[in-house]
Amino acid sequence: MLAPETVNCQELTTLNAGEKPSANFKATAEDFQVIEQLDVEDEKEGEHQWLWIKKRGANTVFCAEKIARFAGVSPKQVSYSGLKDRQAVTWQWFSIQLPGKDTLDWQLLNDDEMTIEEVIRRTKKLRSGLHSGNRFVIRLHSVSDMALLKERWKQVTQNGAINYFGEQRFGRNGDNVAAAERWIMASRPKRLSKAKRGLYLSALRSFLFNLIASERAKQLGADSLLEGDCAMLAGSNSMFTVEQWDHELKQRLASKDIEIALPLPGSANKSMSAGESADFEDKQLEPYQSWVEALAKLRVDEGRRAWKVIPGEPELKELDGSTVELSFTLPSGAYATTILNEIATISGEHK
Repeated sequence: MLAPETVNCQELTTLNAGEKPSANFKATAEDFQVIEQLDVEDEKEGEHQWLWIKKRGANTVFCAEKIARFAGVSPKQVSYSGLKDRQAVTWQWFSIQLPGKDTLDWQLLNDDEMTIEEVIRRTKKLRSGLHSGNRFVIRLHSVSDMALLKERWKQVTQNGAINYFGEQRFGRNGDNVAAAERWIMASRPKRLSKAKRGLYLSALRSFLFNLIASERAKQLGADSLLEGDCAMLAGSNSMFTVEQWDHELKQRLASKDIEIALPLPGSANKSMSAGESADFEDKQLEPYQSWVEALAKLRVDEGRRAWKVIPGEPELKELDGSTVELSFTLPSGAYATTILNEIATISGEHK
């Protein structure tokens, strides 16, 4: 069985080698700001009322439940594109289906935890995963070496970072992975709610992705190319298997038009890698073959995730001699901690 502490103590390889400064993070919620990237038009009609909400110290599900209570409907009628951190100041869209009703006076819902900043009407609900990404504004305090941090920032904005899942995916002290392993390895796994099943499967597959991503960089190098790699078109889920890395494909990789995609393990019947790449991935998964077999029995298809991620529209502001504010955009599903862990050794809460 996998010890819970193993999960959050994975020795994950960074993309950019060398010494890192130390820094503190999240002295206050304002040190971690997240703005959802989703452009929508006010159609001025429709049974779906969309709310642009600023929240502080509250998670997304909690806010969705408050919206539902205020409107007197089931939480199932409230939708959002993605979950946002609780210990942060975040902005995101919610939608609520209220057929035949005028726009509610949503300002009555404002309090210290959430503020409705805009209300629009649309004919369709907000669907999960609709946003393209998130804009992060992060303040780091007590930076031990500002010059070194700026150099690391320059490296990561040019080279990117390995696209790891953050520790929050695995639960406190890795509890989600430990519980998921107990469930998936039971002789007769008990039936779970859809949400709990998704949480467990996600934790296991995310752990395995991190393992493969780290070992590939560690063993073969961050610029390694293998025959049979799976390539993903930038900004999409379109993928293809690389039979051979010719000059054209190498140029597309260098220009960020495509990226190598590593597995979120599941049924191998539809694996997008082959040859050397598949052999390497299988070797890393050998100690977890029982997990992979159980995932296949549960009819979980293999998924793929980009190996690396590069922060978009990067900005750095030195607020004083030991405090810096970093701003950058990441695609949906990428974690700000992957960027932070490349540039500094972080102390304090940073989930």
